[in-house]
Amino acid sequence: MPMEEEPVVGKVYEDADGLAFEILEFDEDDGTIEIQYEDGTVDEIDLDTWYEMDLQQVKTADKSDDDVDEEEDEEDEKKPKVVKKEDDEDDDYDDYDDDDDYEDE
Repeated sequence: MPMEEEPVVGKVYEDADGLAFEILEFDEDDGTIEIQYEDGTVDEIDLDTWYEMDLQQVKTADKSDDDVDEEEDEEDEKKPKVVKKEDDEDDDYDDYDDDDDYEDE
């Protein structure tokens, strides 16, 4: 079945022969797609050829949305946390020196 979706940079697709490749660049103006096969070979196909190909998007173990969320959580953990101290009624009086204002009788 011919491909109906536009190529997405960073996604991996597999053709009818089982060859997987990643989209490196998609130039809509030129109608060209730069791809890289698993063995490192880089090739270019035109958009017309893309839509004629029988392709399936391959799920990869690369960065997923969950991985991005985990990275954000890790960054948050590295930031210093501001802890707001609960108001304590005695706090207002702790810094006040009572001895100066009162004399012993």
